[in-house]
Amino acid sequence: MATRRFHAGRHGILTRVTVAPAVVQTRALDRCLACGSNRIAPLAFQYRWRDTLFPAAECHVCGMRFLAVQPTGATIEDMYREEYFVTDFRCGRSDRPSFDEDAFRAENAGLLDAFQPYRGQGRLLDVGCASGWLLKHARDRGWMGTGVELSADAVRFARGLGLDVRHGTLEDAALPAASYDLVYMGDVLEHVPDCRATLVEVSRVLAPGGHLFLRGPITTNSIARNLALAVYGAMGRRLTLAEPPYHLWEFRPAPLRRLFAAVGLDVVRLEEAKIPPGNPHGAKTALQKAGLAVLDTVNLALTRMFNRWGDRVVVVARRPPITR
Repeated sequence: MATRRFHAGRHGILTRVTVAPAVVQTRALDRCLACGSNRIAPLAFQYRWRDTLFPAAECHVCGMRFLAVQPTGATIEDMYREEYFVTDFRCGRSDRPSFDEDAFRAENAGLLDAFQPYRGQGRLLDVGCASGWLLKHARDRGWMGTGVELSADAVRFARGLGLDVRHGTLEDAALPAASYDLVYMGDVLEHVPDCRATLVEVSRVLAPGGHLFLRGPITTNSIARNLALAVYGAMGRRLTLAEPPYHLWEFRPAPLRRLFAAVGLDVVRLEEAKIPPGNPHGAKTALQKAGLAVLDTVNLALTRMFNRWGDRVVVVARRPPITR
């Protein structure tokens, strides 16, 4: 059966187009790519998309959570075509398209202010740069910026702004070693096929003493999601999310710290945050929404007090300087 999508043309006008279903390309993981252990066990949630199940697992050695069945190849590319940046940007948590400069102007200004202590010589690499607005605003402040982006549609848009953006993965870009003072990854690492390999490459392209500034979700770290996983696991069931499997990795602070240490990056700052109670993600009953609102209200206060149980994280890590 054919499916319908919204498509944005060159001027941002949404049109509905009909496309034929594609064969879903997947791979199954029998070990944790973060630490190499094969001591993995099922986790009580999964995605269902295009009549395919993507079950999650947890490593019993390093604690990493990830999809044991992951989309690959043309399926990944199809997930991040232009319509993603219009109707599903940031996995549906943004109500504005990526191509809207004003929608993200204040956010990008705040990020650039936060980058300032780690500026060094001002060489910035934005991995997963999407439409390129952060790079454009960084250029306006005197940064020398490069972007890497998987989506060909987003790359074309960013290059139209006169930006240096490479198409493909960070590994595909084959950037010179030790060539950046700051690498930024915003809502990106959870999407990459191999989180460890990507961070190894980040460490390689960072200059000694340079920093990685990472921002993204740690959804299964929150009280509500941990409780849901415990309840569904006790019942022998899986929580099923009927949406594309964008997040291949479900990070939490402790496994993230272990992963950074394993690739030679020293964590100098880790701050958790909690998304305030509001319209919950996915279909839920009125009772579920009410219960979630109570849990999230308590969770918000606890995260602010103790820097724990958040569902968002900022991590700043440094490549150690060369000592003589």
